[in-house]
Amino acid sequence: MKMETLPVETAVEWVTAWTNLTWPVSWETAFAIRDRLGWIAESQDGRFFRTVLTLPGKEGEGVIGARDDHEFDGVVFLLATLVTRDLKDKTTAPTTWAAYESYVTALINIFGEPRTTVNRRGASNEYRQCKWYLSNGSSFSLGAQSGIIEVSINSPEDTWVDLEYQRLEEKYGPNWEEQFE
Repeated sequence: MKMETLPVETAVEWVTAWTNLTWPVSWETAFAIRDRLGWIAESQDGRFFRTVLTLPGKEGEGVIGARDDHEFDGVVFLLATLVTRDLKDKTTAPTTWAAYESYVTALINIFGEPRTTVNRRGASNEYRQCKWYLSNGSSFSLGAQSGIIEVSINSPEDTWVDLEYQRLEEKYGPNWEEQFE
């Protein structure tokens, strides 16, 4: 299956639609952004949606997150068609990494340098992620593995948890949680 990716300009538009929000964000605002971007709400639950990248017959792969089922706390969406392991071909990995690097470059030009992680470099299941921390207290990440490129927008609360986890890991080392069990 050939992987389709968003043009860089569209990917940037989708990301920046969510990054300059004043928190807390109302459901009305979240749904208005979803609709303005042309994303189609699932009929059973408007928090789930389809985009131009959703394959025909597939349910929405995007989700608007809720804290305790009532408060908006972020959104997750794809920047490329999802290519499952059984449908990958020889172009999937090169397409993934070329698009990912293009998106990272464009986002660095807007948001500055991210926190970057790479797991299993060079392996068929290599995973890369860039994470930006924003002045409004929220954050977002761009993650990729061969066949998937995903953005996750995180609320200030979720961002605080992430930063606190990093602080504790730096202070106590990897697997620090085990010291307190």
